Amino acid sequence: MEGIGEGVRHVVLAVARIDLGVNTREYIKSIEETLNHVSDRVSALLISPPIGPLYDTLRGRKKYTSYKNNLNNLLSRLSSLSRRRGVTIMLSPVLKRAGNKLYVTNVIVPPIGTPVFRGRSMVPLTEGIAGGSELELVKVDSVNLCFSISKDLEIPEISRICLFKRGDAIIAVNPPLITRRNPELTLYLAMARARENRIPIIGIGGYAEEGNIQQPTFIVRSDGRVAEVSDTPEPNIFEIEVPASMRQYNLELAKKYTKIVKEYLIKGFHLY
Repeated sequence: MEGIGEGVRHVVLAVARIDLGVNTREYIKSIEETLNHVSDRVSALLISPPIGPLYDTLRGRKKYTSYKNNLNNLLSRLSSLSRRRGVTIMLSPVLKRAGNKLYVTNVIVPPIGTPVFRGRSMVPLTEGIAGGSELELVKVDSVNLCFSISKDLEIPEISRICLFKRGDAIIAVNPPLITRRNPELTLYLAMARARENRIPIIGIGGYAEEGNIQQPTFIVRSDGRVAEVSDTPEPNIFEIEVPASMRQYNLELAKKYTKIVKEYLIKGFHLY
């Protein structure tokens, strides 16, 4: 296990690298196997869902109703696993409709209670998907996590917002096929964002098509050094202790940087 920093209040997270090109049954089997190998100290498991349903919906091949039914089935099975193992499962990215808009978000599956959708990507993944209006933190025990989904990692100001909102770690979510970026660049971007903001970054990646497409799974220290990385078509698990920081909130600067990001997006910074 890789520990980062010292702190009285902390949380131990596990990030899993698995085959994301499988069906729900095979996926659940992989998660069960993963949970068999995490230590008793782990409070939450970070994973991405199977990429097929999400990719097909983003590309207009399937309707959102079909995707929602698939996701509900997956969440039901993950909830059963979470209850049995006593570990929170944090799933990202997923689609969620709010009003007449679709957002890319995260879902927290706790051992007790129902799944909760929290946080949205600020940069839309494709046309027809809305970006979140602000960066929302996700709290696990006493630790604040910022989810940076796919293209969010490419805009430095989004990571800086996390810093000003007193985030303790950034979760960089880059599933293969969904994130269309050179895998090496993904790691380099994470190293830069960690170093710029003195914050650890945990990368949720994965592989599909027998490893022909992949994004790295990694842990980058707050000084930008790589602590753990896997880019092979093999299952893997990394654990990390994340302490709660003693940073002060700076909501004024958070608002300022949020405005900058919105201006970027209005000008067409992102490319579909």
